[in-house]
Amino acid sequence: MLLILIWLTVALVAGWTLYAYSTSGDIFHPLILTLPMYLFIYGYMPLNLIETGELFSYVTEDQAVFAQGLAVAILIAFAWGCMRGVDSADSLGRRVITIPDATTLRNGAVAMGGVGMLAWLYMMATTGGLAGAFGTAYGGAWSDSGYIRDSVYLLLAALLLLLSPTLCAPRSYFWWATVVAFATPWVLQATLGARRGPTFVLAVGLGVSWYLARRQRPTILFASTAGAALGLLMLFLVSNRSAIYIGSDQELTTEKMTEVAVASESNEYIFSVGCITTARETGRYFWGRRVLAQVFVRPIPRAIWPTKYEDTVPELEQNSGVAGAGLETVMGWREVPGAAAAMVADTWVEFSWGAIPVCFGIGWAYGYWWRRAVTDGGRWGTQYVILLLLSVYLITQALEAFVFRLIILSVATEWIWRRSERAGAATAMADPAQSMGVA
Repeated sequence: MLLILIWLTVALVAGWTLYAYSTSGDIFHPLILTLPMYLFIYGYMPLNLIETGELFSYVTEDQAVFAQGLAVAILIAFAWGCMRGVDSADSLGRRVITIPDATTLRNGAVAMGGVGMLAWLYMMATTGGLAGAFGTAYGGAWSDSGYIRDSVYLLLAALLLLLSPTLCAPRSYFWWATVVAFATPWVLQATLGARRGPTFVLAVGLGVSWYLARRQRPTILFASTAGAALGLLMLFLVSNRSAIYIGSDQELTTEKMTEVAVASESNEYIFSVGCITTARETGRYFWGRRVLAQVFVRPIPRAIWPTKYEDTVPELEQNSGVAGAGLETVMGWREVPGAAAAMVADTWVEFSWGAIPVCFGIGWAYGYWWRRAVTDGGRWGTQYVILLLLSVYLITQALEAFVFRLIILSVATEWIWRRSERAGAATAMADPAQSMGVA
């Protein structure tokens, strides 16, 4: 039964991907760009673990069957929601859109990027410069202040604005200088820090924005090759993480790239099954409390409320609370700090069966924002790119990791866009055949 469900997952991913492209003709359709990650965790990983005979050393077949069945249900909900979101956007018909004032938009982007750069430079200085920040494996700039750490995301927000159709100016030296300057901290974090998240975020954010700004799309061959190369780069960084740092004399190798799917307590699939099983047997669910904590508790400085998580959702301090208190009792093994349970387990632990309508809603948002980006452009394009680049956190890590980054990036860019639109003097009718280059 487990193999049937796994191959059903593979077939559904392939079917939805082909359907998305055949109906949209857009390689940037959300299902085309997000489902490969889903396939890796809920298709490739369990097949590999079964082939090596290691899966059932950690979970029982019945436990894996339930978790895989849940993965199938959530996949259908997400994909169906995405297509319904597209239909909802299409039903709006033609719309009046405001042409933004480019000067206001540019000034906002540069100012926001400047704040992010100052925050990063401050963290680098307090960490000891490049050698101090990246002199050890899995390094990076750091500050005890969450506000300073999160301000670095403003660099990414500024980059997305500079790469919007309104501001993209590859013939301008100033434009190139700001783009390179604002991208540098993320490049360092992705490479010297060997981080999958920043690598994906930077590559997808810059790549998709570049094509949207030029109202073009890459060929299927180029997009597939680039996507495969990005996936291999992420595997390479993760498998060589212990050897990547300034001053390292260790040899980098491709031989360990397949080890990201080996059986262990930190394997995403095994950990996912364990978390689903634990919540199911103990009956302990969060019912939105972890998400609400990211929205309302996280912004409060610890200087004001030192015990904010202990007083609200203490489980958040360990792997976002996804494992729960009974993991070792139920499964017989402990969670590994830093392990990610991925989308299916995280939403299940949060909402129980409510995970299915929640994932439908998330899929709806992706479909709706994609269609508005295609037909309206402007701020809709920026917001859609944000959803795309954060999909790596949503699908492979946790809903909480997705939510707080979404708030920072979306609020910052939306504020600048609205200011520039208020300063805009002209309006135009949105035409489904214009804007982002796809009908």
